[in-house]
Amino acid sequence: MVPFADLPAPFMLDRSTPVPLYFQLAETLRAGISQGLYAAGGRLPSEHELCARYDVSRSVVRQALQSLALQGLIETERGRGAFVRERKVPINLSQRLDPLREDLARAGFKLSTKILVQRLIDAPAAIAERIGDSKAVLIERLRYADGEVLLLVRNYLPYGRVPGLLTHPGLEQVSLYECLERDFGVIVSSGQRTVEIGTADAEIAGHLGLDPGSHVLFNRELTYDQEGRPVEYYESWHHPDRTRLTIELHRTR
Repeated sequence: MVPFADLPAPFMLDRSTPVPLYFQLAETLRAGISQGLYAAGGRLPSEHELCARYDVSRSVVRQALQSLALQGLIETERGRGAFVRERKVPINLSQRLDPLREDLARAGFKLSTKILVQRLIDAPAAIAERIGDSKAVLIERLRYADGEVLLLVRNYLPYGRVPGLLTHPGLEQVSLYECLERDFGVIVSSGQRTVEIGTADAEIAGHLGLDPGSHVLFNRELTYDQEGRPVEYYESWHHPDRTRLTIELHRTR
């Protein structure tokens, strides 16, 4: 970990701008990571140290760390702090943006769904930034293939765009994309997905029937409508023994 005294002047927060302090702090730490000031596998300064160094509240520090974690740059361990993740080689792939129900049907599986959470929340700052709304409809679902648990998924949707989704009764029977298009006129047309190997904490492991700390296929996604407006931020954890990633390859000349 680099001593604070060694950080150059640009690694300071500017209170004269309207840019939120948590965002500035996240960018400061991100710059430190990219420039090698914080090595892969190394621990970032503690929340207390960051509060003292930058004269910010603990909530600002936590929002900044959460933003970095959502970007896959760090991981936090309860009681130990935040650690820089190893750099991963990005491989860009094209994939159909189809509802899971359609994908499983093509493969000969029957999809079923159990709604665990469907409520209004104050969106964490990093998620609010992505969906463009400080309020989010959180939908947490367990999805099953032929009766076997396949994945746990959490969708965060901007409340201002789809307030009726909060009490929508049919999400166990239809896909979320179909519901958004049919009942709210919101058409999901594009998105960016990140897939990597992650670990399941106690809560996620319990839902998937795994031991805490088990490796899972972790998926993050941000989708947009035809006008480029964000529709949802999405996270999912796939059971490692029941998921196979297939990629269609096409050569262009």
